[in-house]
Amino acid sequence: MASELRVDKIVPTDGVPTGGGGGIIQIKQSSYNTHPSLSNTTMAAISGWTVVMTPKFNTSKMLVTVNISVECRSSNIIGIELTRNGTAMFNNKGGFRGDSAHGGYCTFSYLDSPATTSAVTYGVQTACNTGNYVINNYYGSGPCTSFLTVMEVSA
Repeated sequence: MASELRVDKIVPTDGVPTGGGGGIIQIKQSSYNTHPSLSNTTMAAISGWTVVMTPKFNTSKMLVTVNISVECRSSNIIGIELTRNGTAMFNNKGGFRGDSAHGGYCTFSYLDSPATTSAVTYGVQTACNTGNYVINNYYGSGPCTSFLTVMEVSA
């Protein structure tokens, strides 16, 4: 006869830290290695690059990390926004400033509190003030890869 141990919570003997959570509940990641050349001046979603997370608890936080490779094609600024269910999450746009053919990875994290146990879709949208820009430009024989990572953290 086999035994099975099931628990829904383990609390340290000294109790849960004040204001502290327990840890990571689940992690999902989406990679994006398409190589589009873009010229939009208003924010537009990067098609096909999302993470759908269904929180296990409505008190959970979502730690969202964006790691996107961008290249400026002229002296311009590329804006990058994080979205939840297709809507920008905040007005402060991360970004990248460059001049002719300069680029690199732009990385940022945000701790979200969706307060739901329904599916939440996180995505990224970009825009450029003037000129063209490229996502995932590469050195060598193929595009590089950008990543969108979402971790559910217990509250």
